[in-house]
Amino acid sequence: MMEYAIIALAALAIILLVISFFAKDELKPLEEQIDHLTVSLAQETYQIKKRLQVIEEELLIPERQRSASPRLGGSLSPADRRILFLHKQGFPLEDIARETGLTISEVERAVRRLRI
Repeated sequence: MMEYAIIALAALAIILLVISFFAKDELKPLEEQIDHLTVSLAQETYQIKKRLQVIEEELLIPERQRSASPRLGGSLSPADRRILFLHKQGFPLEDIARETGLTISEVERAVRRLRI
């Protein structure tokens, strides 16, 4: 009687082992979603840090220019500050021109003039 129980348990174990190989892994999609979310979160964190750095630099620009850049004649106009801010964020000249209402050539001249 005991031998039948052991044989039955061994057969059940083998059947369950075979079924486990063919069963669909339900955690795989969840793991992929978590990986995707982690990568997205890391990218967003990097972009936020980059923008924060640009904003911090933007806040320090008037102070640095008064002491270190006599060629700009003191502080910047709001338009120049906006052009410089957008340029440091990596916007193309066409987008800066559209945003500020200037022509592309005016934006190019301002960017060349504002580079320190």
